[in-house]
Amino acid sequence: MDLSGGLEQVEDDLQELSLERTITKSLKTQEEIDRLTVDEKLGDLERAVYLLSSGQEVQRISVVNSLPQLIQDNAPEAMRRVVPKVREMLHVAGPDVQLAATISFLSILEREIIPISTYSSTFLQTIIMSLEVKDPVVSNAWLETLLSVCGCLPKDVIKREILGIAVAKGQLSQSVQSRLASCKILGRVATKFEPYIIKKEILPLVTALCQDIDYEVRGCMCRQLDSVARALGLENTKSAILPELVELANDEECFVRHAALDAVVNLLNLLDDDTCTQTIVPLVCKFCERSMEADDTTLPHVAEQFGRLCHGLSVNVDEQQQAWLLEFYTQLCIQGRMRDAQSPPPPPRTPSSICDEDRCAECRRNAAYNFPAMVLFAGPKNFKVELYNCFVSLCEDPHYIVRRTIACGFHEVAKLLGSHVQLIQQELVTLLNDNYIQVLEGIVPHLPETLESLVKGVGGGLSEARISNHADLVQSLLTCEYLVAACSQWRLHLTMMQRLACVVRVFTSDQIYSKFVPVLFQRLTLARVLPVKQAAGRTLCVIIRHNRRQEHRQELICRLIEALCHSNKYQLRMLFVDVCCDVMELFSRRFFKEYFFEFVLNLAHDPVANVRLKLCSLLPRLKTQIKLPGDRQLLQQLEHCVRRLLSHERDRDVAAAIRKSVFELDKIQVAMETLTQRMFMEEDLMDQKKEEEEKMLLELEEREKKEHEQTKGKNTEKGKGKGSKGQGRRGGDKSKEAKAAAAKEASPTMPRSNSLSHVSSSNNLSPGQRGAHNRGHRTSVGKTNSSELPSASPKLSKHSLHSGSSENMTSPGLTRIVSPHRIVSSVQDKKNRKYSLGSKEDRIKRTSSNSPVAGVSTSHSKKSSLKKSSHSLTNLAASSSGHGSPKGGSTPTHTRKKGSQAR
Repeated sequence: MDLSGGLEQVEDDLQELSLERTITKSLKTQEEIDRLTVDEKLGDLERAVYLLSSGQEVQRISVVNSLPQLIQDNAPEAMRRVVPKVREMLHVAGPDVQLAATISFLSILEREIIPISTYSSTFLQTIIMSLEVKDPVVSNAWLETLLSVCGCLPKDVIKREILGIAVAKGQLSQSVQSRLASCKILGRVATKFEPYIIKKEILPLVTALCQDIDYEVRGCMCRQLDSVARALGLENTKSAILPELVELANDEECFVRHAALDAVVNLLNLLDDDTCTQTIVPLVCKFCERSMEADDTTLPHVAEQFGRLCHGLSVNVDEQQQAWLLEFYTQLCIQGRMRDAQSPPPPPRTPSSICDEDRCAECRRNAAYNFPAMVLFAGPKNFKVELYNCFVSLCEDPHYIVRRTIACGFHEVAKLLGSHVQLIQQELVTLLNDNYIQVLEGIVPHLPETLESLVKGVGGGLSEARISNHADLVQSLLTCEYLVAACSQWRLHLTMMQRLACVVRVFTSDQIYSKFVPVLFQRLTLARVLPVKQAAGRTLCVIIRHNRRQEHRQELICRLIEALCHSNKYQLRMLFVDVCCDVMELFSRRFFKEYFFEFVLNLAHDPVANVRLKLCSLLPRLKTQIKLPGDRQLLQQLEHCVRRLLSHERDRDVAAAIRKSVFELDKIQVAMETLTQRMFMEEDLMDQKKEEEEKMLLELEEREKKEHEQTKGKNTEKGKGKGSKGQGRRGGDKSKEAKAAAAKEASPTMPRSNSLSHVSSSNNLSPGQRGAHNRGHRTSVGKTNSSELPSASPKLSKHSLHSGSSENMTSPGLTRIVSPHRIVSSVQDKKNRKYSLGSKEDRIKRTSSNSPVAGVSTSHSKKSSLKKSSHSLTNLAASSSGHGSPKGGSTPTHTRKKGSQAR
């Protein structure tokens, strides 16, 4: 195979594509260009007159579209020169010009550009004359325009100009198209007149049109009986309209019967109880029986309107009639499925059988659509007896469109059932496990309402006993999420991620942590589209916000930071900025500053410009989180980060973004604790509310632990025996307590790591002071035997996360305590190792100089610890400022300078 020849051919083709070719053949001839050219010196009115007289059709359409603006700018001249030309041109204009004129004429009336009298003498006459156009599309467009115009015209104009035309067009000698137009016009203008005028001038024609020889005319007039009846009043309706309506309901054409059923449904709120009981209920029952026997489209239409019928007649039916209607609805729900069960071998499919299957499926779909109305009709107490079997049948229907319809209304059914909602929990599981994405599209958007209805229906708050039987529901939700994630509709997956935030109000913290959190972390890091990742991150923040277990909250925060902020992928580090925005929105300022503030600032050292660019947009919001004088150190870190980006940034886009952020930062005034109540009242109250809720979670957890310990102690006392065996066991317990006390005395200055319990014990300090307080009281510990320390759950430290080690969070028997100098060095060492900055000798020298001696535990006073913490922060600032751009090659050493000591 000759590769060189193929490469040459490819290069020649690329060169041909890169050449600019001149168009040798013009799209328009010179003659056509000359005809479309207009003198630029002409004014708007002169140009419009010229184009209407001798222009092309596209130019005339342009003039007609601009007619409302021309009249508004210069009404007298436009009405004198342009409008007569338009009316003259419409007699010979094409369909496109006619359709454009219908829109413009209606717009002129709606915008009230000219008086009604002027409009009636010019544009209204043109509209009425254009109804006689032979083109049905254009004629129907002018008719719709006339019907819209009737709503804006006064009563006297309608009676003088339009009513006579409607009566003339409704005569039997006119064409079918004219009689149809007369039906629509009568229905529209009937509401404009008094009952005596309608009874004298309109009602005889309405009766004649209801008995027309053409079924289309009868059906069209039947659809207008609602408006005519409302204009006539109740008494005239009972004497004149109802007889015609009963006759039309028994018409031989299904089109007319459909219109009669729609008219009955629309008139239910107008008729009194006696009329409904004596006339409408028997009429509806007879109509339903005939539709079940008829082999046409009447039955699906009955199923479509059955919910409104039953709801409107609920106060007019007795128990026997109610039972009959519910039985008829049951037949609608299984229409077409009984024969499938009764006939073992299915007959060969023919066009008629296919149409029959489609008709039955449409009937069941309409029945599913009306199921909430039927629950309201039967009542929640009778649901299990009357409607539960229908509901199961619809949820398990073989046609996916039926299951999709019942899934779309599932949340409404759950709300209506109230305390009986647990009956449909298994059907919810069935729909969530459906393999059709169309069904999941109906159930997923309303998951919060459905699950909350399940919780409220069972009653009480969250408890292990109440949720223990929801294991299948949890698994079905996970299956639904998997099916949605596997499909190609990422917007549905986005909706699913957003709706999963409702699980905090339904399931326990342990269930959420063990079942939903792993899936959310997987979507957070491996989802295909960014909006899904962002939704997963926000849902995780909501779960952290409402989780009742302290160790779960700490580990989730740690995993979130480790998965995003310390990720090897720059996309995830950019996603961390979005998650920080969600944290600032959902949590208090104290929480954000305690766990996320320093980590997001470290992204200023990121080697990828896009990450630093994303960070620049967040800097102004970071400043709003600071409150002086407690957060002075955080403000200094923020200012140092901004100065470093301004002085060392080499990327052009990032440099422009940081300059823009500096202007925004200058406009933001730092909150002061003494002035907060006067200047930031609303924001501060919201933050205070969030902080109180966070403290309440801590107190609730401590209370639950105490109650659990008390219950456990009582059970232990009841189970104690009086034998030597029991005494030996108590002696063993005492020896364990003695060992624990000895271990505590051996290390009296060993504090707990920076956990949420420590936050609650130091609430009097501001976040900045508390951070310095905690860092100053930490001591370095080398290798320690875990058996000598009391067992403790893994605690989260906002500084220990810099090292990226997971041992601090997985070993329950060891609480790792690191000195402030070690913390700063570990942060810098991790950053240097990650970005490969500095030589190997410098890293070894820095590690050996900053690492504490193993196995030594020292305690300091408060003054010395704060001094040491300030020196370590100074070293961090010095190392960051000396670090230079992330693209630099040298690594600074940790040296204590006199200037930093003075500061």
